[in-house]
Amino acid sequence: MVGPDLRASKRFNAPACRIGTIMSDNGAAQSIDLENWMRDLPEQLKNIPLIYLAIPGSHDSMTYGITRNSSLAPDAEPVLKRLYPLFQGTILRWTITQAIDALQQLLIGIRYFDLRLATKTGVDQFFFTHGMYAGEISQPLNQVKEYVEQHPHEVVILDFQHFYGFSTEDHQKLIRYVLNLFGPQLVPRQPDLNGVTLNSLQRLRQQVIVVYRHPSVLSTGEFWQPQMLPSPWPRQDSIRGLLEFLKNVKRHPGMGFVHQAVLTPTPGFIIFRWISSLRERCAKPVRNEIYPRLAEFSPGRPTDRDGMTPVNVIIADFVEMNDAIFSKSVIHLNMKLLRKTDSITHTYG
Repeated sequence: MVGPDLRASKRFNAPACRIGTIMSDNGAAQSIDLENWMRDLPEQLKNIPLIYLAIPGSHDSMTYGITRNSSLAPDAEPVLKRLYPLFQGTILRWTITQAIDALQQLLIGIRYFDLRLATKTGVDQFFFTHGMYAGEISQPLNQVKEYVEQHPHEVVILDFQHFYGFSTEDHQKLIRYVLNLFGPQLVPRQPDLNGVTLNSLQRLRQQVIVVYRHPSVLSTGEFWQPQMLPSPWPRQDSIRGLLEFLKNVKRHPGMGFVHQAVLTPTPGFIIFRWISSLRERCAKPVRNEIYPRLAEFSPGRPTDRDGMTPVNVIIADFVEMNDAIFSKSVIHLNMKLLRKTDSITHTYG
């Protein structure tokens, strides 16, 4: 259940999307509550390492906070800075990748957040960014904090991907803030990720994995290092190129992995489509042509015999589209693991 503090947040206005349908190992249809999907997984899957489960995530997760009042951020491309005074509306349409806030994303099953942060001159705060400043970081992170407190079976991954305008002191300040916010809920770094399962984390009451992609992480045992969850960027602006990348990318068997199911528009791509938007020209084609192909992928342990690399985290833009079909499709992939019952028992105990 969502507590009173979380109810105060602006809510996604399609509650029916939070119920998904998956096929159980005996072929029967089974409803799943996206708000609590980890809790509702079959018990066998809760003993599988988290790095071998299929987990839905969002790309540039906090860009819903970009508005017409937002200013250019330090990560803005030079061409963006030149065009901004004349084409602010166009730039807005091509920098926003999510339409709903952190809580709403959690309620429709998102368990991985892709975070890019920047400082702002003269302001003693940190902000999310994607070419333009989004919101200050405390409200979304507090939404995550409240959510995990009220959903003790769910695990959330916060991937601090990029830092713009950060000094050493800024990193230390941010690290202290995150440590103080989540405290004992953090899943500490460990040499063998095969022991990190939903059941083991529940026993330890640990629910938040923080990946921190900066050398500052070396002094903080509570945060995971970048190599524990590689996230290669496809850099593709065509569906064909993206699908080839997703099918052929390789991963280490003992680490997690992020498949980025997103198109990346180049300046040339945008110029010829400037009256459109990232949602229309990138997110919707991925929804129409990539999402149906997700059924070809499987979670699990990578082996030399695998054709395509098994998935772990998969991220997308505008994850709320079509009644959260993205989350439902990714979560459903976990049911494939039930068809390998003997392998599951032998490998994971």
